[in-house]
Parts: sequence; structure tokens; C-alpha cells
Amino acid sequence: MIALGATAFSLMALNLLVATRAPGVDRMFGGLDQVYFAHKWFGILALACAFLHQQIKISTDGKEVQQALSAAAVEVAEIAFPVLLVLVLISFFKRLPKVPFEIPYQIWRWSHRLLGVVFAALAFHQFFVKAPFDNNALLATHLNVMAVIGLASYGWTIGGPLLRRRKYTVTAVTKHAAATIVDLEPVGKGIDVRPGGFAFVSFGAKGLGEPHPFTVSEVRPNGGIQFSIRGLGDFTKRVRDGLLPGDVARVEGGYGRFDYRAGGPRQVWVAAGIGITPFLSFADSLPATGAPEICLVYCVRTEAEGVGLDRLRRAAERTSSFTFKLHVSEADGRFDAARLVALVPFDITGAALWFCGPAPLRVALAKGLKGLGKSPRSMHFERFEFR
Repeated sequence: MIALGATAFSLMALNLLVATRAPGVDRMFGGLDQVYFAHKWFGILALACAFLHQQIKISTDGKEVQQALSAAAVEVAEIAFPVLLVLVLISFFKRLPKVPFEIPYQIWRWSHRLLGVVFAALAFHQFFVKAPFDNNALLATHLNVMAVIGLASYGWTIGGPLLRRRKYTVTAVTKHAAATIVDLEPVGKGIDVRPGGFAFVSFGAKGLGEPHPFTVSEVRPNGGIQFSIRGLGDFTKRVRDGLLPGDVARVEGGYGRFDYRAGGPRQVWVAAGIGITPFLSFADSLPATGAPEICLVYCVRTEAEGVGLDRLRRAAERTSSFTFKLHVSEADGRFDAARLVALVPFDITGAALWFCGPAPLRVALAKGLKGLGKSPRSMHFERFEFR
């Protein structure tokens, strides 16, 4: 029982630490998307250990360290556990299976914030509950250290973004058929973001104050940046309908390890829908000479839904080693591994494949290429499920 409780508490503390979005944590896990993937499973394991800890009873007759706050510590844990259960379930079941309902982002976000309060209650529990060990024990010292780590991380999560955010001004809002393209210029110092990276952005306009992560689709030499945002939820729809030039934006970043420069001399880039965003900034950054041999295949339903097509064609004209192929599903049929192999002008098996788009398509392409005996040398992608 004690080991399970200690494990649950330690996992919660580590989860609060990785949620800080600290640069060192980002590097340790290989990107913020991997951090949040680990964060999800840390939470599930913590809940499982806490459940077992709460269910297993042991006899401590004659072993308790008598203290006035011990009883209160036990009562606090009994209250905190069901609250923890509800909050973790909200986080895990953001979309109910086979039900056309999604938990609103604001509720999901505040449920995450309240997890820090639950952790503080459990820190009180572990510090004052004295059965069957006291604070001189090695385990108690470990848990006290974890409590400090967790509480400090929670404080940084609440206050840190206020220090990391940079102020920008919205200079243009373009309503493309497939996305809302938002151009921003920094007020003072902007963020440091590389092509292919992403940032958290919020706006001063009504209903747009919650920070959301989006890939940066253009990085300009003067510090200006661009987001190409697809209307998939309430926030993104409000961006399209309510954001205006002159509005204030707050941007935190940059994040991400999706960087083609680590991909070797021959690469295949595959984008589907709004997954073109990192490749737009990639293509902009390609030098006229000395770039790897690259073929970008961009899959869209109709050509009108293609974002940044002129930029991609200009990059292909400027950089001789860069080839751009557009697959229009309405005209060209279903996009699959065989079609990808036909479009790429070199052997995929010796190339690194960089993918951004729906996860089912990524899985289908990997399976199809393997079936054709054309598996790439490596496959790179980021998970953009942050909740």
C-alpha cells in the first residue's frame, strides 16, 4: 500500500514538472509533443496506483505516530481521491466514445489546473500522515522532495507563461478556403522559433483569451510570424469570425523538434490538409543551393483548399533540389502508399519521410509502404493532441 501511494504521488509530481513546458524537459523527451504524450500516461499510471493505494488496507495497530493533524491528513486524502478520479477521467475521456460530444476546452483546461490543487492536498496528506513511518524515514524524505518539486512546478505553470509570453500585433487576417491565415508582428522582442516549430497563442479579442498551440507557417527575418489555422473547434471558429487587424496577440514559444535539417541528404515530405503548415516554413528556409534532395507531396481534396501553393512553387523554382507535387483527391483519386511512390522521383527506401496530417493516414501510408517493400529509412512526425 505504501509503495503504491508513494508511486502515485511521485508520478503526480513528475507530471506537474513536465507540464511546465521547461526547455530542458522538452529536450529530454525529444519535443513538447512527446512530453504531452508521456504526461498523459503518467497521469493514467498515477491514477491506477492511487486507486490501488486507496483500496488496499493494512493493519497499523501500535505503529501510528500520534499527531493532531494525522486524522485530518487521512480525511483530506479521502476527499482528494474522488476529485482526482473525476479530473483525470475528464482529461482522458475528452471525447466520449461513439457520442458526438467533446468536453469544452475551457472545462478541460480548468480540470488540469485543479489537479495542482489536488496535489497540494495530497502533499498535506503525505506530510502529516504518520502511519507506519515518520519524517525521519528515507521514504518520507523522498516524498517531501517530490512535494516541493510538484508544488514549485505547479506555481511555475500558473505564473511562468506570463513571463514567457511576447506581445504581438495582428497585421492581417486572411480567410482562405481551408484556413484562417493570421499575420503577426512583434511589439518589442518576439519569440525564438525555428521553421517547423509551434507556439501557444492567445488574442485580446473577446472569447480568444485562452492560449492554444498552432504550428508557425512562416518565420520572417524581422521577427514577424504567421499562423494558418483551420476551423476545427469553437476557438478557431471565433478566430475566423472575430479576429481583426490591430488586435493584440500574446505568443509563447517556440516549441517542437520537427526539423528537416536532421533528416539526411534525401527526404520525402508528406502533408495532408492543414498539415502543410510546417512545410511552408521549411520550404521558405531552403537555400538556393546546398539543400537536401526533397520531394514534397501535398494532398488536398480540391486545389482551392491548398494553402500556400504559390510559396511552394516559388521554393521549387528557387531551389533546384526541391520538388513539389500536388495531389488533388477529387481529380486524382484516393491518396495512398502506391500513389506516393509514383509521385516521388527517387527511391523512398533510402529517404527520410516527414509527415504532418491525420494520424490514420500516417498509419495507412506506413503500412502500405511496408507492404510495397518501400519503407523509408526513417519516419518523422509530431503528435499534436495536447488534450
